[in-house]
Amino acid sequence: MNYYSRRFLNSFLLLILGGLVFVITACDGDPASSGNNDDLYSNTLSPGLSAHSFLSDSTFIELVVEIDYMPGHSPNQEALNNLQTFLEQRLNKQSVTILAPQEIPAAGNNNYSANDIRSLEEDHRNEFSEDDKLAAYMLITDGYFENNNVLGVAYYNTSTAFFGAAYDDATSGFGAPSDYQIQATSFRHEFGHLFGLVNISNSGTEMQTNHQDAEHGNHCTNENCLMYYAMERPDLVEQFFGSQVPSLDANCLADLQANGGQ
Repeated sequence: MNYYSRRFLNSFLLLILGGLVFVITACDGDPASSGNNDDLYSNTLSPGLSAHSFLSDSTFIELVVEIDYMPGHSPNQEALNNLQTFLEQRLNKQSVTILAPQEIPAAGNNNYSANDIRSLEEDHRNEFSEDDKLAAYMLITDGYFENNNVLGVAYYNTSTAFFGAAYDDATSGFGAPSDYQIQATSFRHEFGHLFGLVNISNSGTEMQTNHQDAEHGNHCTNENCLMYYAMERPDLVEQFFGSQVPSLDANCLADLQANGGQ
């Protein structure tokens, strides 16, 4: 059994209700070490535990983002450009590279569980953090998440998943947002959780002013902020922005800056 298989078996998954952040309890709490190999950066810790690694240049000066997608759900290029701009603006990195998206076989599920997502990453992920490079992973499936009503999830410290069927729902109908708007908002929002927003325990991204919407988990109280809970809900997102992709508000920016970001 390889190292990552052991890590999957030794972890358990808890979904924070309304938060779209999976908390992983693992045998080592230091995101810069993994098991018996101190040179390997763990990619199976809780979302937010690598926030400082993302935000600052103290450990990594380069970010590489790998994307796998299932047939019929390739990411919108304009949305990826928007994500790159967001990452370059918020992170202290010398370079940010979003690799060309790669198509993977369709799993054919209507719904994907947390375990399904982790298994897909184990099967298909190729980029991992090493030397001066921090690697992040994005998976786009052809179905829904298991609770049917989210656009994306942050499920490990460097991993996010997005749900093509939910994107289709959010962009259908008269006056619905475009693919670009929905995807760019969703991509940015889930990376915000990887950065520790808002108020994820042990992330180091502490609230400088209390702005957590406790009723909806790790989200911002400002309905105009990228981290407002409705920004990840296909049934609600279109009500909260016009032609522009939402931005982080002043409180979220202050939190990132206090943990090494911009």
